[in-house]
Amino acid sequence: MNGKRNVQLLAALAVCGLLAGCAPAGTTSDAPAAEQTKAEPWRSAYKAFLTELCTQEAAVRDTDRPDYDPNAYPGEVGALSSGYVLYDIDKDGVPELLVRFGNCEAADHTQIYTFRDGEMALAGDLPSGDTSFYTSPGENAMVWNWGHMGAHYVEELRLADGTLEQETVFEETLTDPDAEYTDMTDIVPGSRYLWEARTTLGLWMQEETGTVPVEPLTLPIDDYGRQRTAETASETARAAIEAVLAGERPLVGVSADGFGGDTGEMALGDYLAPGGVDPWAESPQTLSRLTWLDVDGDGCTDCVLALTDEAGAPDQYVVLSLQGETVYAYCVNYFSGSLGTDGVFRDDWGSAFALSFRDRQCYLYTPETDTQAPEAGWQVF
Repeated sequence: MNGKRNVQLLAALAVCGLLAGCAPAGTTSDAPAAEQTKAEPWRSAYKAFLTELCTQEAAVRDTDRPDYDPNAYPGEVGALSSGYVLYDIDKDGVPELLVRFGNCEAADHTQIYTFRDGEMALAGDLPSGDTSFYTSPGENAMVWNWGHMGAHYVEELRLADGTLEQETVFEETLTDPDAEYTDMTDIVPGSRYLWEARTTLGLWMQEETGTVPVEPLTLPIDDYGRQRTAETASETARAAIEAVLAGERPLVGVSADGFGGDTGEMALGDYLAPGGVDPWAESPQTLSRLTWLDVDGDGCTDCVLALTDEAGAPDQYVVLSLQGETVYAYCVNYFSGSLGTDGVFRDDWGSAFALSFRDRQCYLYTPETDTQAPEAGWQVF
């Protein structure tokens, strides 16, 4: 991991051997706004890639396939994709696509794709167990952060003519078990953690929850470069949401983070009941407070519900939003922290994320700025 090394350009659209046989108000971009309108074909290319990837991975998960082997199956599904993020590494206005594969430290790796000369190309394949990715504002780079059992390495990833280059910019070894790794902002000033979206609409533990969808989560690609718009009052949206709160209209539950909340259509009372938004809860969830604000920056007011568990501890935040004729309930699980008037969630450990959603698609993303807006005003019950 020391020094600089080149990763040779690999075959375009290569995924993995297993599969071969079978900014916006939605992303983070450090490129100038004018640059973000260039080369729109990358959107259709990335969406086609994700669609094909999800189709192939659904075939791998199919236990009715002729070559299904119960002994090999855990390893097969454990090598599939888990998430992706868009980030413009070289700041040319066209984001790179980073797709993470594997569900354990040994199997976890991330493939980085570029869009050059009208087509996708694989620029590199990196080990990513115990690893997270961060922005590198204003530089032809992004940041690769690895930490495990006291060892901590930070590398800058750069693109040179479509080839991925890596350079170690920081390393440390901690021997005190109570010591903490150096904060990333002290290593790369202005750097921010990049939240990854799921590749499909299924939950993270798909085999445990029985959700194995083919449909890819492509909203981050559509969102890239989109800016928040000014909030305007919508009597139609508010009336529809108030009807849900009164039990006069159903909601459709959708997971925002992949950890639960995909309930389908039901009344709010059933949503809060045991087996509803939290399928493992033995007692009802309690609506402790609510607030009205435009969460996803589309200009329309949403309603955010803060739910607590039986012990009164924060459990879920649920965003009710009218999409077409349907009120969706986008669920953020196990969250404890604050919500700003700009729609940014900040947890008790200082991490920040925002939400974007459209119909059944929803994901968390890295906010455009670290500037903290005033906290939303809540109606407490």
